[in-house]
Amino acid sequence: MKSRLLLAVALCLSIMGCTKKTQDAPPSPSQEIVHPVGLKGQNQIVPGTDQYRLLVKFKATSITDVEKNKPVFSNARATADAGTWGRSGNNIWSYTYEQAIPFSSQDKAAMKQGRVAPPEPGQFNRYAFRGLLYVREAVNMTPKEVLDLANEFEKLDMVEYAAMEPVTPPPPPATPDFTAQQYYKNDVDGSGVNVRGINAEYAWSIGVTGAGIRIADIEWGYNKNHEDLVTTTCQEILPPPDDQFKDHGTAVAGILMGKKNTFGVTGMVYGADACYIISERVLGRPGGIAEGLKKLRRGDVFLYEMQTGGNGGQYVPADYNQAVWDITKTATDSGIVVVAAAGNGNQNLDDAFYNAYRARGDNGAIIVGAGTKSGRNKASFSTYGTPVHLQGWGDWTVTSTGYTSLYNGGANAGYTKDFSGTSSATPIVASAVISVQSWYKARTGKVLAPRKIRSVLISTGTAQGTGGHIGPLPNIKTAIEWLIANP
Repeated sequence: MKSRLLLAVALCLSIMGCTKKTQDAPPSPSQEIVHPVGLKGQNQIVPGTDQYRLLVKFKATSITDVEKNKPVFSNARATADAGTWGRSGNNIWSYTYEQAIPFSSQDKAAMKQGRVAPPEPGQFNRYAFRGLLYVREAVNMTPKEVLDLANEFEKLDMVEYAAMEPVTPPPPPATPDFTAQQYYKNDVDGSGVNVRGINAEYAWSIGVTGAGIRIADIEWGYNKNHEDLVTTTCQEILPPPDDQFKDHGTAVAGILMGKKNTFGVTGMVYGADACYIISERVLGRPGGIAEGLKKLRRGDVFLYEMQTGGNGGQYVPADYNQAVWDITKTATDSGIVVVAAAGNGNQNLDDAFYNAYRARGDNGAIIVGAGTKSGRNKASFSTYGTPVHLQGWGDWTVTSTGYTSLYNGGANAGYTKDFSGTSSATPIVASAVISVQSWYKARTGKVLAPRKIRSVLISTGTAQGTGGHIGPLPNIKTAIEWLIANP
């Protein structure tokens, strides 16, 4: 009996030893833990960019205000960390700061006293970005120094991310050589069955011209005195400091808002309630977007006529910048539809270089690639991949206000026949979004959520031709017919 007991104990110890050995063994390659991609570590120096701003997003729970260009932290832990962190003897107090999104004195008092009420449904929550600060000294540092400083900030638990932003934004895509005139407002064009537009003519035939919808467009600027825009509902907020690239914004505005009259062009949503045009050069991109969002309501539409440097500085969507991505998601979560240019860098967003970008998830925006007039093939320069949702005409065939390749009637009467790139594609897609939203709002008294209207336009659009994925071309009529059949 005793010998049997000793044998059982020995066997039990042997099993325990084997079990422990198994637990201590390293996982096999197939069992390796894959850590999620965070918001940090995504900064890079773009070739040709020699001056940067540095945006640091402190957690909103860690900061209450910025006073005398210094952050006011909400707890003793954060205050202590601010004094001990740093390299070469520097810490948070070694720098001065400005809030990227300005707040009024009343807002600041409410935040300090903890009296900030949660936003109403459909309202943009500006207070979530009270910790988004510009480091003022960054503009005087070398790009390497800014990158090193960004990496240092990202070591802090109270910092969600640091984002480098070129002081001079990449210019809008240039309009290249001239091409033939086009008819992107039609369904099937008379020049060939493979030439399709978004069918705005159908929207007009049923009385849909954009009524009930407000629009915002952030870019360099536009010519508010153009003869085909001067008495429209277009309004300039945050005017740019000079006249650079104003033709670009003028061409975008013409596609949307050109007056219905006996000359020039007619915008596809000329009856929209308002079109607010914001220069990104005044407050930077997050601040400019926030100014536009103040004017918009649930169901309204915001165009991002911007691009930023990706791999090797090649152009990709503006929300590749983490701060722009972040504020975009907050906007779409509140019901505002964001339509953004994919950029003219011929970048494949499914490439491994963009793993971190894709791993952020879906911020709800509609990313627009540039396609050809005939066949809806990917234009050679257009950025592409699964994050791109829809396409518009971008192959030098878009007629609009601005520039002078079609007609030069003076400083305020220029017209183009070859506006191009994701710059022209984006307002074409936005016009489809606005038309469908305007129809739906008038019919139901409600608005389509950003992801819903995106999925409807994708599923009812005219299929893409060849090239990397840029998605279908929207068709207003088929989208409306689907919504009627699927209330």
